[in-house]
Parts: sequence; structure tokens; C-alpha cells
Amino acid sequence: MKKYSLYLLAISVGICLLLGEVGFGKKHENFNEMLEAKNLMIKLSREIYSEKVNRAINIDKKLDILESGLIGEEFTGITTTLGDLDSKRLSTNPEFAAYFVKELKNKGLKKDDVVYVNMSSSFPGLNLSLISALDTLGLRGVIINSIGSSMYGANNEKFIFLEMTNFLKSKDMIKNSVELYTLGGDADEGLNFDEDIKEQLVERLKNIDIPKLDFKNLNDNIGKRIAYYGKYPNPKYFINIGGNLVSSKLEKYYESLEVPTLTMLNIKQIALANGISNAKNSKQLYENSQNLIFYFGIIFIFMGHILRRVYKSKKSIQ
Repeated sequence: MKKYSLYLLAISVGICLLLGEVGFGKKHENFNEMLEAKNLMIKLSREIYSEKVNRAINIDKKLDILESGLIGEEFTGITTTLGDLDSKRLSTNPEFAAYFVKELKNKGLKKDDVVYVNMSSSFPGLNLSLISALDTLGLRGVIINSIGSSMYGANNEKFIFLEMTNFLKSKDMIKNSVELYTLGGDADEGLNFDEDIKEQLVERLKNIDIPKLDFKNLNDNIGKRIAYYGKYPNPKYFINIGGNLVSSKLEKYYESLEVPTLTMLNIKQIALANGISNAKNSKQLYENSQNLIFYFGIIFIFMGHILRRVYKSKKSIQ
């Protein structure tokens, strides 16, 4: 009995591995939109890379090994906290644009639905992937951005994330863009920024037609963000990318209103769960998971049936 069980287990494992390799799962029903968002993200990343070259901004290829243009420096005058380089590299994968499409469609969102977005500048790749997904699906993203970034994010003060989206929008490459910002960092006022760089940055941003959110304290900050979001009623989703001073409080607030929420912080775990990798293709992401469960279920039912028959056969011989 034990011998037959081991044979069957080996066969079943082989079948499972084969299914994973050949992509036996049925394509997700939003496969075309997922692919469209991914391709848009690739274009946006290339455009940012080219613009950084045009602006003579150094791209350290030892850090940005994928040449995404979306990996920053270790420390700069607007670096807020520590950051994990591997997570930052992974977050530049354009498959995250497809992931966002899948998440949004799985929640039932339709064209012109409203999505509230709170994003730091720590994961510019994820930020642009979300914008790619929103644009692809024709959704209205209400995006508030904090300028500060952890290590290896959009922390080059010569070309911050806010300016990246402003640049892409000026070229009609995106529809959704940042429409309100804070400095981020300590107290959400950049208290831990280099003072000279902060002063230069604030002065430069006066030339951009995007308002800065002014507030007296934390509660006023949160209240004014909620008020701004409220100009666009009936949100279908609240999405937070990165961690800033107000992210968890906003998430809890919208959860209390029964608005679905998504926080993008544990990037490695999210990528692993969805088959996103910089080392191999991401077929799993584009498959209908329910379909795969169905096939694996059949395999295990088959195993059980064979084992039962073998057991009965052996018992009758005895």
C-alpha cells in the first residue's frame, strides 16, 4: 500500500508541476486589460528613464539593474527612512500594473468609478503601475502624494515623483495624476529634510499647477485629506502605496465606511502570492486561480479514488 501511495504521489506532483509550467490555467477574464496596463507601464518607465538621462541625472546601474529609471539613491536630502533595495527593484516590475487591474476588476469596478489613492514616493514603480491600471480601465483616481521617500525610491530631489507624473501628463501619456501633495517625512512637513534642499524644492514646486495641502496638525491633515477626497463621492476603493504619517488612519477610516481598501507595503509577499518575479515570467498572475483550484481538485480526487481501489484490491487478495 505504501509503495503504491508513493508512486501516485510522485505522479500527482509531476502533473502539478507540468500544469504550472505549461500554464494549464485558463486566462483571467481581464487578460487583455491586464496586458494593456502592463505595456503602458513599460512605456512610462522608459519615458522616465529617458527624461532622467536628458536631465543629466545619474542612474546607478548597480542599483537599478533592470534600468527602470525608477530606482533612486541610497541617501539624499529628502530620504525619510530606510528602504529594502530588493523590494524596490521588485516594485518596478510592470506586472504590478496587471496585478492592479486584476484587483480592481475583482472588486467589480467599472469605467468612471472613483478610487481614492494615498501614495508616498517610496515606490514610484508601484505608483506608476497603479496609474497605468486606472487609465487602462477608465477609472477616476483621486491621488494625493507625499514627496518624501525611503531609500532607493523617488528620492532624487532634482526629479521627484510629483514632477514625474506632471511630466508624463504634459506629454499626454497619462490621464490620472497627482492632484494634491504634502512634503512627507517627519510631521508630513519634511522636518527631517535637508533644509537648503527643502527650501529649493518648495520654491520650485510653486511653478507646478498642483496645490500643496496646508494643515495645522495631524487631525487637521487627515480631515483636509478626507474633505478633498469627498469632492468626488461614492468611492469604490481606497488604495495606499507606501507608508506615510496618515496612511493607516485613512485606511481605518474608509474601512469603517465599508469602502474596500488595499495597502501596498509588504511587496515581496504580495509578489510571491501573485507569481510576480524579476527572475521568471508571471503566468500565474494572468490565470484564473479558481480554474487552477478546479484542476488540482480533480487530481486529488483521482488520487483518492485510485488509492481506494488499490486498498480494496489488496484487501480482497488477503
